[in-house]
Amino acid sequence: MNAMIKRKVIFTFPPEIVEKPISHTLMRDYDLWVNILRAKIEPSSGGKLVLELRGDEDMIEQGIESARQAGAGVTLLEHDVLWDKELCVDCGACISTCPTQALSLDRDNFKLIFDFEKCVACGTCAEVCPVKAITIEF
Repeated sequence: MNAMIKRKVIFTFPPEIVEKPISHTLMRDYDLWVNILRAKIEPSSGGKLVLELRGDEDMIEQGIESARQAGAGVTLLEHDVLWDKELCVDCGACISTCPTQALSLDRDNFKLIFDFEKCVACGTCAEVCPVKAITIEF
């Protein structure tokens, strides 16, 4: 048995599978703890669902594969939140807007710190970044 882990995953749903109970299946069939971090789903156009999954590593992988087989697109959250460190000027404008405190400044060198584990891809940081160093592909 593998260790319990957590993984943030973005599920993309085409319109034809919006009605499928994918999150319920993850809980019931794979014994996963599911936390909905963000959702935008329209029956006529599909949508996206950001979930934090917790459970046995093998079960998470099997659950993700099951969602793929059901027709959902699956990507890890950190692949959809892009931070261009070279473009970033470490101004800190994004810090106060972050509801999960994923962004902070290192007090020793005044460089921005981005903790992707805390990020829920809400997009508020990208909206306020004056140099567009943070982008959200959601």
